[in-house]
Amino acid sequence: MGHRLLAAYQGSWYKTLNLTGEYAMQLRITLLTAALLTSGTSFAATQYYGGMYQCKSPGYLNLAVSEGKPANVDLWYYLVEEDSYYHLKGEAEWGKNGGEFRDGSIGLRVKDNKATWLGWDGKVNEDCTPFTLSARKPPLEEAQALLDLLKTAGTDATGVRSVAEAETAVPPADMLPELDRTATKQAIDQARSDYWARAFADRRQKVTTMPITGDGKDYLSTVQPLLNADMGPRGLFRRYDNSAAAQKYENALIAYRLAITGLDPMLARRSTKELCDRLNMFSGWYANTSERLQIATGIPFAFWTRDIAQETIDQLRNCKQGDAADWIVDNFPTITQAADTYQAIIPKIKEMLALPDDHDTLVKTGGLTLDKTLREQYKLKNDDIDLMSGGALGQKRETIKNKISGDIPAIIDKALAEQEYRSQYKLCEELFEQTGMRDLVQQCAEIAPAHMAQAALNKAIANADSINSIAAAREADWLQLPRVNNASDEAIAKAEAALEPARERIAKLILSDIDAKIAASPDSALSSDACPDAYRVPDTIQRAFDSCVARVRAHNSAVAEAKCQTTIAASGAKDIAENRIRLYSWRKGGEVEVNIEQTHLRLGYAYYHWKIRLVEQ
Repeated sequence: MGHRLLAAYQGSWYKTLNLTGEYAMQLRITLLTAALLTSGTSFAATQYYGGMYQCKSPGYLNLAVSEGKPANVDLWYYLVEEDSYYHLKGEAEWGKNGGEFRDGSIGLRVKDNKATWLGWDGKVNEDCTPFTLSARKPPLEEAQALLDLLKTAGTDATGVRSVAEAETAVPPADMLPELDRTATKQAIDQARSDYWARAFADRRQKVTTMPITGDGKDYLSTVQPLLNADMGPRGLFRRYDNSAAAQKYENALIAYRLAITGLDPMLARRSTKELCDRLNMFSGWYANTSERLQIATGIPFAFWTRDIAQETIDQLRNCKQGDAADWIVDNFPTITQAADTYQAIIPKIKEMLALPDDHDTLVKTGGLTLDKTLREQYKLKNDDIDLMSGGALGQKRETIKNKISGDIPAIIDKALAEQEYRSQYKLCEELFEQTGMRDLVQQCAEIAPAHMAQAALNKAIANADSINSIAAAREADWLQLPRVNNASDEAIAKAEAALEPARERIAKLILSDIDAKIAASPDSALSSDACPDAYRVPDTIQRAFDSCVARVRAHNSAVAEAKCQTTIAASGAKDIAENRIRLYSWRKGGEVEVNIEQTHLRLGYAYYHWKIRLVEQ
């Protein structure tokens, strides 16, 4: 537009041109009132006008004209690509035949409702096209209208375009009443952030998941307009994504989705005008030529052919993008390699897509990824492979994950039935690490402890059914339920109840065994280890232990008594029992007489210092 105006104010919603110094000259301004007013309408104190214009890059002009002789003119123009406002202010003489406004190097000519930018020589700036000025409401009302729109606009192409245009046209904050500026700007900033977050999320959703039916035209007519050059904050689609990542991904995904569906990816190719418009919007964008070309054409290099490359070169040179055309010439082997890689990889992708939606598929394919050797050979990342699948691998992965989420308990139980695990993390990593999905590992780790506890209880119950001997019971810790972490009280109570039949069976074995030993040794005492013993056993087993000990004690007492009776009988003590025995001490000479009854038979028949004398009655 002649020269670039320097900004005197940084970091705000606008940049202001200070018309002092070498530019300090009386502005000679004549504006045609008829150009700005409809027939029969008179000026109020201040009238506002606005219009979109196109020079080398697009911009928007906001103009305020205050009544007076001369009139005061407040002119703000917004450069879309720079996201900057520039300010001109001065006085103007108004005449019925119109006129022009100049600052020495920049001018604006108004005739009827058309406006034209002028160059330093007063002639029409050939880089700019004439544009229309339309009457507008006061700035505060325009700002409120934008706020209302941001809260209610849809996220389809119509809604996004209306917001982008309204944001571009909204007057700068400095045109608002002073006390409304801060609050209004803050409200608009927040509303813009909320709207574009919603719009971009919806756009991603449409691009990635909208069904492609028939010839694909419904899909393309919905998603491609959302990626047009002017479909973004304040009229620029690159503004929200300085890294180009989202733009590159979504443009490429459209073509890859068409291809994986069986349609021609060339349906996504942009027209020559769209190609040029999109490249013109890349000024100052952090994106290399490779990314820019694929975004601008709408076609990833994977689908480029020699003919497409040559056609694109010709298109680029016609729209003065010679550097990009030369890049294609210099890097055509790289483009060809991308196409060759796609042709080599796509059969592998289709093989994975044909596999069942189950856990085994994730394990077998390492989470639906290509073999590491193949990835290294073609220098691909997993994200590259997912993109080539048109997002189908990611969707399949998500489908399997959702299905597995409900199957995780059964998968855990199956693994625990085959092997004992002491750590839920080891268990879950073995089951799900190879799926490539850490969230499945985490889900598993959260629920595994309870299943491991139940598995331990089940194992104890199952083992008890096979215990049919005292030795086996001793080896099994007398059917004592093992200490199980993370088991609920209810689960433990059920396990205890399930073990009782086996415990009762072992208790009977213990008692029948001791009875057999007693029967086999009628005249011999049993040793102390004839009954089993343990520190901590279930109550049922402990009662059997106690009963066994009692039976052994009774048996041994009976054996001892029988032996004593035999000894007494052999010694004649049985006859003594009817006689009186006088016991006396040799040391003291005293005598004590007692009658020996059967209960005294345990007394010895001779003691040191004692003698027994039989006295007949």
